Amino acid sequence: MKLCGVVVLFHPDDEVLKNINTYLSDLEVLYAIDNSQDKSNLFSNNKKIKYIANCENKGIAKALNQACLLAIKEGYSYILTMDQDSAFQNKDLNKMKKKIEQSLQEDIGIYSPLHQTASSKMNCNIHEETEVVMTSGNIIDLRVWEKIGGFDEDFFIDGVDHEYCLHLQKEGYKIKIFQEIPLLHSLGKTEEKKIFGHTITLTNHAPIRRYFITRNRHYIYSKYHDTFKEFCEKELKNQRKETIKMLLFEKQKWEKTKAIIRGKRDYKKNIKGLPEDLKEKLQ
Repeated sequence: MKLCGVVVLFHPDDEVLKNINTYLSDLEVLYAIDNSQDKSNLFSNNKKIKYIANCENKGIAKALNQACLLAIKEGYSYILTMDQDSAFQNKDLNKMKKKIEQSLQEDIGIYSPLHQTASSKMNCNIHEETEVVMTSGNIIDLRVWEKIGGFDEDFFIDGVDHEYCLHLQKEGYKIKIFQEIPLLHSLGKTEEKKIFGHTITLTNHAPIRRYFITRNRHYIYSKYHDTFKEFCEKELKNQRKETIKMLLFEKQKWEKTKAIIRGKRDYKKNIKGLPEDLKEKLQ
């Protein structure tokens, strides 16, 4: 399989290079799309990496679409999508490529590894076919990407992966998970607490992330509730649970509460993308 890849960058450091080196050898080329304000010189010595500096935060969806357009222009049919804090191990990407070659299907839009995170609960009830997967570690069919119009740039950062997964399935395509191929994925400041014998997971998202998560969950609900009713209602239930945990255990309660309220308000106002007054917080 002739495969290219994309990694979306934001203030990358040496640790990002370590992650990239776990899969770069199995790619023809890696598009490194940098949403940082300043250019990086970390990638200048590697000819397999095509570094593209946006010099501003254009969002996850825009960066992914940039790479997909380049990939199609340069003759690729499939692209690996990676976060900068994700890594493969034991040549697992090569194993994944071989498995895809053995089981190529016209109706598969995404081939995904099994995401391993700090919380084991994140991987509960993951089946070979599922409704949504995180973007990182996926190999996507660019023919399908082109047909459904790519990643929705109105979402900017959060919910981009869920929206894309639901969209392609609404169009009749499927997601296939290779449960035997793990991807090591960091979820930022996630932590676990023991309360009365129960383990709860705290996401500790910053207020601005709370804004996008809240707003975009409501957009997904309005777009896909008729087709994916159970998933959409579960997401809003998760929103309520996360808010309760945030109020009980996390810091910056008031700032996060205001962000959640604004997220709901901006959804009702049909505000999408990156609001002008939030740009400075995402540089």
